[in-house]
Amino acid sequence: MAFPDFPSEKGILLGPRVIEFRDGRDPKSPIIAIGDYAVAPVAAKFVEQPQVQIVDSGIVRSTVFPNKLRDLRRKAGYETLVDFIRETGLEEVNYIRLAKIERGQIFPRPDEVVALAKLLNVEPMSLFIDTVEKDFDRESWARDHTEASLTYRGGTREDMKIGAALRIRRRELGLSTTDLKKKFGMPAATASRIENAERPFHRWPDKIRKSAAKLMGGTSMRDIARSVTAYEQEGRLDAMMAELFSQRSLDQRHNASLLFLVKKIPGKKAENFAAKLENMMAEKGLVDWSSKLSLVAAGAQPDIFCEDRTMSVLEGKTHEGWTMLSETKKTFTRNFDGPGIAFKLDKPVLGIGIPSSALLVFELIDRSEVEGEMVLALIDGSRVRVVSARPAGRGFKLAQVNPDWQSTLSKESDVRVAKLSQIEMA
Repeated sequence: MAFPDFPSEKGILLGPRVIEFRDGRDPKSPIIAIGDYAVAPVAAKFVEQPQVQIVDSGIVRSTVFPNKLRDLRRKAGYETLVDFIRETGLEEVNYIRLAKIERGQIFPRPDEVVALAKLLNVEPMSLFIDTVEKDFDRESWARDHTEASLTYRGGTREDMKIGAALRIRRRELGLSTTDLKKKFGMPAATASRIENAERPFHRWPDKIRKSAAKLMGGTSMRDIARSVTAYEQEGRLDAMMAELFSQRSLDQRHNASLLFLVKKIPGKKAENFAAKLENMMAEKGLVDWSSKLSLVAAGAQPDIFCEDRTMSVLEGKTHEGWTMLSETKKTFTRNFDGPGIAFKLDKPVLGIGIPSSALLVFELIDRSEVEGEMVLALIDGSRVRVVSARPAGRGFKLAQVNPDWQSTLSKESDVRVAKLSQIEMA
């Protein structure tokens, strides 16, 4: 049986028996299935574990800050976020970050809450939803505030197993997430997102998936699957799944972070809500470690890719072929779904065919989707190299005109790849 190393798409079938139980383990079979991968044969070893409610919904897990921002914005007469930013002159929060706050994906900073409330002419606590109330339904709120193109948010049960296995392995090695960058080339923020299954594992770039395999002591997806299977047989995976994805674990993290934020908001209403949160957490036996938080999750740098149809326009400064991108106040509405990026170059790196005045809109793809002749963006953090791609043997040759630069797609394995999907001439 052959095992593909880091396939570009899910749904690869390794055999008819896997299809029958692709969502987990079949006790009647010696084959263990991890998503679309299988490891066989193994000796069955089952460890009794207490039943813990695991939250499978990725949308629910990734919705950390339900709020009233969208309702208040529309009530004030701003139909879209673009209208709100343009007409109020908002400078404290950029478009990408504001969209994530409104969808509840990240916590705002206290100063951002105050600034938004002032522009909406309401008290800061008016932006908050009383999530302590028994009739509050986080899943209903999350689905109502998530665009159709973002419903994949959060990984599946198989992605959760991979995240739990990576957390176990990291602890075995005695490493923090910050240690992983130096030892395995995996940024701390990325490691945290994988461990918490914030996105499907197959959506991560090849470089990151290979780093994960290296962390697990292997080189391929097969090695990751074997580790997941081993931890599951030992009973350690279920315990870590509970730690990361149980309802109680999520309640702990969400409420502690919310309490940290509310304590930074001025006013009596904030004090009363903080007291209500503290009482609820005490009743449920949740730990108040908000005083130990030095940074709310919102402090992480936003992904350079935007998943909204309306996206910020970036501008760049090019040096030796690489363009460093920064945000502007301008926005652009694209005609495709999925992660994308829109920017203007300051130099015609591909010659006169694409002038520097043009707005280039790229769509994030897997490198296996590169075909024919394309214009690609090689993404490395907040910098990008725009290149032409042409078939060369079994691979693709990459080139720039200004400056003269050539490489191959296989050599550029440490970057994400996006294809040019729209171009708007000035």
